[in-house]
Amino acid sequence: MSNKPKRQNPPTQPREQQTIVATSETRLRSGPLPDPETLAQYDQVVPGVAERIIKMAESEATARRDNERRSLSHLIIISYLGITFAFLSVIIISVLVWYAISKGFDMVAGTIAVGCIAAVAGVFVFFRRSKQKETQSSQMRI
Repeated sequence: MSNKPKRQNPPTQPREQQTIVATSETRLRSGPLPDPETLAQYDQVVPGVAERIIKMAESEATARRDNERRSLSHLIIISYLGITFAFLSVIIISVLVWYAISKGFDMVAGTIAVGCIAAVAGVFVFFRRSKQKETQSSQMRI
């Protein structure tokens, strides 16, 4: 027999419940400028830097608009040149076909005419499909 003292249970007391609350704040900004609070903090660290940041954003936006305007005008010029050269090509081919017919080369004239019509139709189909793909890809990005 051992003479170990019997272990007594401590008196039961109600347990305290602890509630832990965690909060999180996320700020998302999109664009060339930080939010006004951050600009003010920058200005406190380096006086005048907020104004320089705003001027930088304005000049970058102006440069972007100028580049877009230039690229759009170049696309318009290229489009008109393409139409002009296509029209001139059709006129030249028509004269060539008429000349071949007037010299008695009906088969040659027919072959040239059909080949040119097929080529022009192929170009139109190709560009229409490429524009549709561009439209679909730009819609998927949105």
